Amino acid sequence: MPMTPSELNAFCAALPATTHVVQWGGADVWKVGGKVFVISSTGITFKVSPMSYEVLRQMPGLRPAPYLLRAACCGSSTMPNPG
Repeated sequence: MPMTPSELNAFCAALPATTHVVQWGGADVWKVGGKVFVISSTGITFKVSPMSYEVLRQMPGLRPAPYLLRAACCGSSTMPNPG
């Protein structure tokens, strides 16, 4: 079952050294050290390692984030369930 936006925010808030801002038209943006690692609005975009990016971009339901390609980000139209 997909994760709700509230569950994603709770998950990110529980990670060490994270900060949260709402920007870019109301998206929840999570950062560590001022660097974005998750963007959530109607779906989710997350930063991954270059190796993970190569694997994840080939999985059904995930796609490269067109506006963040240089940062090796993947996006989904639904929230994943990390559990």
